[in-house]
Amino acid sequence: MQRNITTLEELDSLARFRRLDHPFGTTQWRIWGKGPSLILLHGGWGSWRHWFRNIEPLSRHFQVLVPDMPGFGDSDPLEATSVAAIAENLSENIDRLPVSSRLSIAGFSFGAWVAGHMLAHRRNRIDCMIMVGAGGLGRVNSRRNAMRSWRFAQSDEERMAAHRHNLQALMLARPETIDDTAILIQAQNAEATRFRHRLANDSMLLKDCLEHWPVSVAAIWGQDDVVVKGYLEERREALMAIDPQSRLHVVPKAGHWVQYEEPDAVNALLIEELLRKRDRLNV
Repeated sequence: MQRNITTLEELDSLARFRRLDHPFGTTQWRIWGKGPSLILLHGGWGSWRHWFRNIEPLSRHFQVLVPDMPGFGDSDPLEATSVAAIAENLSENIDRLPVSSRLSIAGFSFGAWVAGHMLAHRRNRIDCMIMVGAGGLGRVNSRRNAMRSWRFAQSDEERMAAHRHNLQALMLARPETIDDTAILIQAQNAEATRFRHRLANDSMLLKDCLEHWPVSVAAIWGQDDVVVKGYLEERREALMAIDPQSRLHVVPKAGHWVQYEEPDAVNALLIEELLRKRDRLNV
């Protein structure tokens, strides 16, 4: 697949779908491309759409598999509200999907935390893990702008204005990158989320997972990511302690949702890191 995809509907129409049962419903996976398997995990209040600007370029090199994690998007929630339960479900799914014997994972924000917990179940099959805008590795900036509730909006215009505000408060650094597609993705993602983040009681943060189940890692952050503003060097030190060969990439003029704001830079970095890890492992 190599084409200029401009809409979510077009990208979705090119996917191959696998809907896998779990005890409380199903988990929806979308698959594009062929080659070595790469799993992309979306962020909190997200869905597969978080990777809209990345899937097609990556699918030229890899078989790209993107779930809506349980409780998000088109997937039903699990009984347990925990990151560990989501990770266990996705790990079990791997054995039921048409994937290569070895695979890589890239997790965005909350998705990186889920990927860390997946190492407890499938580390023997995971060549590397790339964290994009990841949390759980150190201190966060508590002075970022407050989010605005869309749930009690009195009109569609007011509801979409709240989603635009939240994109600017947390996700994107430059106002001009908050386009109609970004607002649509934010609205669809947030309004479909049923995972109760505030009830998640997992004691192991991402850093704990990587220390407990070591794997080759790399990381990408936007230079203007409000979540980690002032603490990027702390994260670099944490990664080097986990994997001395790890690399931390900082993308200029980009915020938390770095793979949407600067897709060309992030796609190039993802491909570079994934191919580098494969060369190191001679696979």
